[in-house]
Amino acid sequence: MDSFKDKVVIVTGAGQGAGRKLATRFYEEGAIACLLDLNGETLAKVVEEVNPDRERFVTYTVDISNSEQVTKAIDDIGKRFGKIDVLINNAGVLHKGMIETATDAHLQLMVNVNLMGPMYCTRAAIPYMKNRDANIINVASILATFPNTGSGAYGAAKAGMILLTRVWAAELAPYGIRVNCYAPGVLNTPMAEDVIKNRAESKLCQIPLRRFGETDDAFDLVSFFCSKQASYITGQTIGLDGGIWATQT
Repeated sequence: MDSFKDKVVIVTGAGQGAGRKLATRFYEEGAIACLLDLNGETLAKVVEEVNPDRERFVTYTVDISNSEQVTKAIDDIGKRFGKIDVLINNAGVLHKGMIETATDAHLQLMVNVNLMGPMYCTRAAIPYMKNRDANIINVASILATFPNTGSGAYGAAKAGMILLTRVWAAELAPYGIRVNCYAPGVLNTPMAEDVIKNRAESKLCQIPLRRFGETDDAFDLVSFFCSKQASYITGQTIGLDGGIWATQT
């Protein structure tokens, strides 16, 4: 398939979970997939398992909370391919901690990776995305709007992504860049491993569709955001949560 043939797509946090699925599916659809992840070993494992054309599947070991590393990698991509068509700000980390006992390191990690990282990536990518019907996709979380004890810093950072989606949509519309966001509930990824293994029954009772989300569901939504069918959609956040907000009981 070649729905995204020769499109340059950057996916952060692409070493596992939804990020890995997004990168590999875009590659299968003909895109030039650029995978960024903090863990070089997981990136190497993805390459080994996919066995891709390395001209269309490139990896960068990058800490997205480090502005210099981000700029260097994205500049390399932009100059190498002459453009960037899609940026998916997927990388994220969730470590729970109550505010009373939260350390500076914990708070900084939640904010730096989940909020500052996407800002660094977006800022660096914009010069290569102008005037080419490009797309930026942000990843928020159900916890951005669902108060959850122990997830305050994470939720606040993800709530910031929803606001930034709207602000960037307005700022970048003159360049033809659309910006949208999705807020996953429980997706079958390593981040939700504990819930799925140990609390599946009680959690599924909260989800009207009675199943956990899959990474293919994320790709289906992201690919729609990037398609011509969504050409008049920008500044929006869509819940990818099986209808968890539809009812409380």
